[in-house]
Amino acid sequence: MSGQFKLFCEYFHCCGIKVLELGEMETEKMAQEWKEEQTLNKKRPCLPKENLIKTCPVNHCPGKLQIPRYDYRKAAG
Repeated sequence: MSGQFKLFCEYFHCCGIKVLELGEMETEKMAQEWKEEQTLNKKRPCLPKENLIKTCPVNHCPGKLQIPRYDYRKAAG
């Protein structure tokens, strides 16, 4: 069974906003707790090597050092 709430983070990148889906939760309460934990701990997600944030050639790209904004949304369907 898939989760009812999609978890994601977003970076403000030199080429625009980049949204990364990070998982799913069954309840809104669980999703809210996840969001608060990520935000309070200032965690960064593990990114794949080919992710634009890691491969961007721009020296002063804001995506390279920032802590992303974490959030969740209701899953479609």
